[in-house]
Amino acid sequence: MTLSLASYPSLEALPSSAQAILDGPGSQDLFASRPWFETFVSGGLSAGARPIFFVLEDEAGRAQALLPCQGAGAESGLGHPAVASLTSFYSCDFRPLIAPALDPDATAFALGRALAMRLAREPVIRIDSLDSTLGTLGPLLDGLKRPGRALLRYEHFGRWWEPLEGIGFDAYLAARDGALREVVRRKGNRLARENGSLTLVASDEVEKGIADYEAVYARSWKEPEPFPDFQPMLMRALARAGWLRLAICAVEGRPIAAQLWVVVAGRATVLKLAHDKAFDRLSPGTLLTSFAIRALMERDRITALDFGRGDDPYKRSWTTRRTPHIGVLWTSLVRRPIMAGRHLLGELFRRRGRGSSDGERAS
Repeated sequence: MTLSLASYPSLEALPSSAQAILDGPGSQDLFASRPWFETFVSGGLSAGARPIFFVLEDEAGRAQALLPCQGAGAESGLGHPAVASLTSFYSCDFRPLIAPALDPDATAFALGRALAMRLAREPVIRIDSLDSTLGTLGPLLDGLKRPGRALLRYEHFGRWWEPLEGIGFDAYLAARDGALREVVRRKGNRLARENGSLTLVASDEVEKGIADYEAVYARSWKEPEPFPDFQPMLMRALARAGWLRLAICAVEGRPIAAQLWVVVAGRATVLKLAHDKAFDRLSPGTLLTSFAIRALMERDRITALDFGRGDDPYKRSWTTRRTPHIGVLWTSLVRRPIMAGRHLLGELFRRRGRGSSDGERAS
């Protein structure tokens, strides 16, 4: 079969066979879904960046695979990628989307090879937020291998999660640390005494929920969002899809903590959380997390709990599994020799450091 790589400037421009991939079984993953990419393109692109949707097509023009990417933004310069995956610090995962009836490994390899041919002249390409355990990752990277270019892997972030199938909330909480359970019990009683409430926003009250979320975020310890429209746009898109679970903690009607949860195909993922520092005495973030997990287990029957991107210490209190995610720089050895050399040298030192540490522990 003869395959070729086409590119399209928008989701709307994609042919029907590529649209079918986007809306197929793989769409039951938030970060591979239409609501996610629509929101990202509308409110999450950096200045000057443009979407590029690469589609692997057969000789009849039928889409075999889809890889959402972006062209360089205003910050692009020496060492910055000319093309990158359609990801940012909001992304918890990224993967090639493959037509369901095809061999995923063979198609991922063909996609990588077609990308290598199409982008061979570009000095640096970046693909990140890649699940290191993804079955199609190896074939995709194998397809990218090409003389004169280096595949520079780097550790990107961990994604903390917990399987929940077959257990109830009481059993889940009993498996957590005793100190955490005591905080939930003691501060929960105090919240009740101060006329506090814990709620999931109803689908017909999304706008009020967004206003409460933004009010909490503005009073939290967090820096202002670099893309202020992204979260409200995402919440509206998630609500339309039926995936939004926005949790709010309030005292005397005033919102003091907010968490943005998403439930897709039995997996509950928390994307954003914040609380008002003036109410630290109530541990509202911990109480809201406990409340949200209970509600999602009992109402949505979730089978997995996902704390998303990053290795924040608090996540280990709620989850026990970590999936490493990596990034890859596909770099020209001729045009970016210093970048390749520095990366390879740094990786050598990291490996030696890990080896020394392992030796010390073994002794």
